[in-house]
Amino acid sequence: MTEVVPIPTSRFYVAFDNLSEKMVASVGEMSFEGKTAGHEKPIASGKDGKTLWQSTSTGFADNPDFSIEVYLVEGDMDWYNWFKSIVPKSEGGDGVGLKGRQGGTLTAFNASDEVVLEWTITNAWPKSYSLSDLSADGSDLAKETFELVCEDVKRTT
Repeated sequence: MTEVVPIPTSRFYVAFDNLSEKMVASVGEMSFEGKTAGHEKPIASGKDGKTLWQSTSTGFADNPDFSIEVYLVEGDMDWYNWFKSIVPKSEGGDGVGLKGRQGGTLTAFNASDEVVLEWTITNAWPKSYSLSDLSADGSDLAKETFELVCEDVKRTT
């Protein structure tokens, strides 16, 4: 019988073309939803009065997106600068637009530090930014959250 060894969610690494070795706190759920056509109603009635149905995949409803939460580190503005580079100049950004997209990987490790899962992320860019609450009586570490949208995410391992 095959030994079942669950994969921990706390052992992962995220890297993008121009962002690596960063303090990533969490990666939010990645989800995809396929679009279909023809499944809403029958397409014909056939021999002996049997109803004929057709269901066809027509791609994805939206581009994949997910959030990345990173710890604020003094002097390190790389994640924020990536976000700012995408924002149009008229809105206070650098205005590089989609030229600022980056490829990346999300890697998960088992308890023996072996790669057990990996996803390739194609043409990602940050579409939103938020800062964690700051509080005089707080005890948490400060974090930034970036919602990323990308053209594709493929599981490769």
